[in-house]
Amino acid sequence: MVADSPVVSFLAKIEHGCLILRDAGSDDDVSDWDPASNSWYQKGSSLIFGVQASVDGPVECEVWKSIPPVMLPASLFVTSLPCSSGWLVLHDPNEYARMQFTGFRGSVACSVMVDDLQFPSKIQILLRAESN
Repeated sequence: MVADSPVVSFLAKIEHGCLILRDAGSDDDVSDWDPASNSWYQKGSSLIFGVQASVDGPVECEVWKSIPPVMLPASLFVTSLPCSSGWLVLHDPNEYARMQFTGFRGSVACSVMVDDLQFPSKIQILLRAESN
């Protein structure tokens, strides 16, 4: 299914060069992530991944519940994210950029597409409810 517009989209300078996607009820700690060894890290129902640092410019981010009309060229990762609350939160570590959205309960298939694997300035997060 192709959609005309994302669920959430924003353009922001991202502090610390990373974004966190998590179940709104999660208190999982992703501070063990080592960005020098992996572009992303997941613990329980929280994940963190690297993006372009704020000093290098803003990051354009879109969250989709369907396939975007034009997909970015590189896959940063694909994973399954538990979401027991029914709400997902996307934010930077300081929560200067923070988006919350609903529509999932249980397990969510999460794919992140980017324009550049090392320092993404454009990101598409594709979310799909998984069958249990």
